[in-house]
Amino acid sequence: MKKRRTFVFNLVNYWQHFIIFFICTLIGTACNNTISQIEEPSPEVTAALENASIILNNGKLNHSFHYFDSIFTRTPNKTYLDLWEGYNFYATHYLKYEFDLIKAEQYLDSMYYVLKKEKRLDNYRYVQTRFMEGDILKANHKFNKAFQNFYSGREYALENLDNCNVSNLTYRLGIFRYDQKQYQEAIPFFKKAIEENRACWGNGNIIQNINEPQLYRNTMALCYERMEKYDSAAYYYVDALAYLEVKPHYPEKELFINSAIGVVKGNLGGVMAQLGNRSVAKNLLKSSISINSQPNYDHSDAQTAKLKLADIYIKNYELAKAKKYLDELDKELPQAEIKDRKYYNSLLRWYLVKEAYFEKVGDTRNALNVMKSYHHLNDSLQLIDNNLKFIDIEGSFRNAAQKYELSILNKDNKIKNIYLATAAGFTILLTVFLIVNWYNLKKSIKANNLILQNNNELQDTLNALELSQAENAKIMYMVAHDLRNPIGSTLMIANLILEDPDIKVENKYLLENIKTSCNNSMNLITEMLLPNKKENKITKESVEIDRLLKYCVEILNHKAQEKHQKILLDIFPASAFINKEKMWRVLTNLIANAIKFTPGEKTINILMKSANGNLTIIIKDEGIGIPNSIKDQLFEWDTMGKREGTNGEKPFGMGLAISRQIINAHQGKIWFESQENKGSTFYVEFPIKS
Repeated sequence: MKKRRTFVFNLVNYWQHFIIFFICTLIGTACNNTISQIEEPSPEVTAALENASIILNNGKLNHSFHYFDSIFTRTPNKTYLDLWEGYNFYATHYLKYEFDLIKAEQYLDSMYYVLKKEKRLDNYRYVQTRFMEGDILKANHKFNKAFQNFYSGREYALENLDNCNVSNLTYRLGIFRYDQKQYQEAIPFFKKAIEENRACWGNGNIIQNINEPQLYRNTMALCYERMEKYDSAAYYYVDALAYLEVKPHYPEKELFINSAIGVVKGNLGGVMAQLGNRSVAKNLLKSSISINSQPNYDHSDAQTAKLKLADIYIKNYELAKAKKYLDELDKELPQAEIKDRKYYNSLLRWYLVKEAYFEKVGDTRNALNVMKSYHHLNDSLQLIDNNLKFIDIEGSFRNAAQKYELSILNKDNKIKNIYLATAAGFTILLTVFLIVNWYNLKKSIKANNLILQNNNELQDTLNALELSQAENAKIMYMVAHDLRNPIGSTLMIANLILEDPDIKVENKYLLENIKTSCNNSMNLITEMLLPNKKENKITKESVEIDRLLKYCVEILNHKAQEKHQKILLDIFPASAFINKEKMWRVLTNLIANAIKFTPGEKTINILMKSANGNLTIIIKDEGIGIPNSIKDQLFEWDTMGKREGTNGEKPFGMGLAISRQIINAHQGKIWFESQENKGSTFYVEFPIKS
């Protein structure tokens, strides 16, 4: 019997190596995608496309079209790439700006014809043509067919292109969801596009190395902004700006990069206004306007920034400043050549801002007329959106996926047969393993019974603990939910009363206190809910820590300036595998605490150290220090260790406890050293590698 068992084990070990080698060879063959090298059209057509884009960005639609058309018509000996790019330009023009779908379809047919005529298929442009067809179907309200076109086009790209060239297609799938106002569903597509775009880094292509990374992050921030998650939106806007700081490396693209910087600053300014940082918001919006008001820049974005800035001035009762921008927009908006959806969205916002202005100056008649115009335009746009909004995209996605999988099965019979043979081999191996295990099973039955008995006892104990924990969590969520509604209602009422210009000073002071207390209470409830999330299940990525620190300081620097403090940075280039959003939260919390508990005219030092595979961030202040009586409570979930700042800043709760939980999830450490009335030093240490 022993000899037989030894023979069986040797047989299994021998064939195991062979089958593993066979499977690896099979997978390598099946997954070997054909990566297409993207070819470029002639220099003349490339330059014409770039210049036409600049002219269009300046709002000159007709000039842009005639400029490209004249050069394209005169270009001799056009290659098939030149023809495809030209037809793509014309199809886009008639689809997005002239709204002539018949001509757009004619040029789409020409794009397919050029690719079909070429002996070798250009995979990249074939997929782009499929997406153009999807855009035209979408404009014709054939939404299910449009989405299936997008989906099958991306599946083709996954087989024939590398991730670098697939990322933009994934982004456009997200835009489909974004246009439906399904912002939560769109975000995973944008995150996937960001991940795929990493394959482009270092290839020298400015579109794939700068424009697409900032575009994906900017659009994802727009989703968070529409969902009123302004902290997340601000984070991704700041992250998008980081990719536009490489301007010195591309001097020939300065106009393009500066214009993109203006767009992102304008978006970030709007979010800062929503977060209550109006001084920062005004500076960002003014910078955005000064950039994109220049000749050949994005004038439509400058107009959007003016609307946001005028809205801030109206809320601050700076009506003369608001009127200046409204007068400019009264002249600019009616003269716009490009009247796409972005234009009509700006027009809606223009009506709302003007209505608010007329209300402030007491001109109720004009306010009423403006609101009539607003509702008329909004109803028209809503009617257009409803067809797209309520289409069953999930059903379309499933149908497209099923059709694609069916076509793969029909085309790959040989691979199917190989898989069946492999399955048969695995069945034989499984039979051999079962025979071996049957011999071993007899000897382990008694041991397994004992383990099973112990396991049942432990399981009963665990079930009791889980039940208790679930009850506690349920009670906490119920309390939090019940508190949010009355506090939110009180805050809304206070805001409404504060908008009354005739309110007495003493009453306004009391209402401001109520508003502040309500805001603090809402923040505290949110912080109470966050610890119940499992911080150990986090997604990590490679992050440049020095850049992250730099932007944390830039966001909070205005608070330090209000107290005449200085923040000194001593950093060096370093990267680590972390969750960027959560680590940003830790660092901003520690820096904000340093500012809060440090008197004016003092200095805050922030530095980095690296040793033994770990990165340490040190935040040192010259503040009031931490009394011995609360040192042991500083990282606890209870709020016994709260104190007001040196200028009476209100404490917000459990920031350090949350910070410690985040750092623990990164397998790191957080600690501090402090002397009362001499200052505090906080240390954050975590591994550089995952």
